[in-house]
Amino acid sequence: MKKYSVNSDRVVWRNIDGEAVILNLDNGFYYTLNEIGTLIWQMLNMHKDAAQITQRISQDYNISEQRAKKDLDSLISDLKKEKLLLVK
Repeated sequence: MKKYSVNSDRVVWRNIDGEAVILNLDNGFYYTLNEIGTLIWQMLNMHKDAAQITQRISQDYNISEQRAKKDLDSLISDLKKEKLLLVK
């Protein structure tokens, strides 16, 4: 199972009022994540794998694991594209 980590050499972030605010130091772009995105970001930062994150989202937000995995995969794809995540 793939694990991801926050690209801490190129990214700084803070949790502000339940939303992650992320700054890409390479290009100066800011990104914000909603509540679920912030949970995902925090779990990625704790080096949790996709299965652990999917299960947590499914339980916390009462959605199917299939839906949680689809949403997770989409966010991970976007974060990797912006070079905010590294694949371990």
